[in-house]
Amino acid sequence: MIETELKIALDAPGMARLRRHPDLASLRIGPRRTERLVSIYVDTVGHALAKAGISLRLRKIGRRWVQTIKSGRTAGGAGFFSHREVEAPAPGGRLALDGPDPTGVLAAIAAAVGVAPLAPVFETRVQRVTERLRLDAGVVELALDTGEVVAGDARTPILEAEIELVDGDVAAVFALARRLFPCGPVRFSTANKAALGYRLARGEGIDAAPKARNAGALEYGGETTIETVARDVFRDCFAQIAENMVVVARSDAIEGPHQLRVGLRRLRTALAVFAASLGGDALLHASQAARRLGQVVGDLRDIDVLIDEVVAQAAALGLDAPAATAVTAALETRRSQVRADVRAELAGSESTGFLFDLMELIEARGWLAPSDYSQTARLAAPVASVAAELLEKRHAKVMKQGRKIEKLDIEALHELRKELKKLRYTVDVFDPIFPGKRVAAYLRALKDMQSAFGSLNDAAMAAEALAGPDAPGSADPGAQRGVGWVLGTLAMKIAVDRPALFRKWSAFAESRPFWI
Repeated sequence: MIETELKIALDAPGMARLRRHPDLASLRIGPRRTERLVSIYVDTVGHALAKAGISLRLRKIGRRWVQTIKSGRTAGGAGFFSHREVEAPAPGGRLALDGPDPTGVLAAIAAAVGVAPLAPVFETRVQRVTERLRLDAGVVELALDTGEVVAGDARTPILEAEIELVDGDVAAVFALARRLFPCGPVRFSTANKAALGYRLARGEGIDAAPKARNAGALEYGGETTIETVARDVFRDCFAQIAENMVVVARSDAIEGPHQLRVGLRRLRTALAVFAASLGGDALLHASQAARRLGQVVGDLRDIDVLIDEVVAQAAALGLDAPAATAVTAALETRRSQVRADVRAELAGSESTGFLFDLMELIEARGWLAPSDYSQTARLAAPVASVAAELLEKRHAKVMKQGRKIEKLDIEALHELRKELKKLRYTVDVFDPIFPGKRVAAYLRALKDMQSAFGSLNDAAMAAEALAGPDAPGSADPGAQRGVGWVLGTLAMKIAVDRPALFRKWSAFAESRPFWI
């Protein structure tokens, strides 16, 4: 059978709240069960099964033993998992790898292992509270796990909720998630128990502190279907957004807001790129929600840049320490308030709902439209059949925006900078199917162009933040002296950078796109 589940990491108060959630009683269709589960994961010394995408587990449930084989690379990600699962009795806790093999998993194990012996690699020890619940879209099982993963002397705690589809539509999983987690931040489990165990067995540490997540690398061929590529791009954007929302909520690290905004922009670009093939109406709501959230996070990212880059650079260029301290202190007061506002927004029902809506759109193929009779053919078309056209469309928009660049005002240059970002994200989507050297050269020129816009963008952002009557430190003469120095150094930098920007644009405009 196919096991489809959503995993969400919890803390102790969150686990307690979930066990007492009032909706459980109204949705329950069977008695609550509490079990002690001990699972032993078996593999070769070189972890041949893990490398083949197979997990082999012996689990003791009460007095009986069950063997479970999960195969297939994990679908989904950032909390959503789907595997092919085969269970069989394992009397006495002994492996049962002979006999009928209708699914072919036993043959796959034999092929992966060869003559290498199998032995325990790690264990999970969990107390599981299970609820079977009925929703309109189907029946799901909610498992609340408390325990640990153990590999030799290494161990890491487990505290998570699993929502598994039992019968019906996968929409039931997301419907329950919305009811149980109306507010955030939601910490989706990025690795299942088997992945955690193998990391411990390899001697890798498990860092509980949230870290900023960058965009992942895509790997696919030109023959891969458009729908598959779109889904994988959306999944990576979702992971980048969801993980960095937790970083922003729990850390003051400036990379969190930066990568969260990048993830939201990547998502909006990808939704636009694939709208014609998948169906634009289904993707529009996700794009609008991502835009709104990006504007909220952008306020924090902008003030981070202002303090840690713009003011810091002005100080390095000669701004005296008292003035630098005064303007920084005023901005820090503003940043604390902005960060609190952003965290409140990310924890709110609208942002949390956006995450579940986006995950459901991706995993339940929310773009399918029964009345769109040509959609099946579009989704199944090879991505190589549309990549060049989509790249050219985005490239042409940039060229049109940058026509007569020397005459563009600051606002028009800012719009051009945004179009360059969209072009770069589009290139990132399709570069796996084009020659690497040509893509790399184009990307270098594109990134060089983006960096050339830096001082213009900084100046516009700094003027808006620092020059108004309600600007931070407006009543402090020392801070105002610092503001004047910052704006002055930016003006001088623009005078130097603007001619260089025009030269780089000319070089970029004359370069030959790699898809032609």
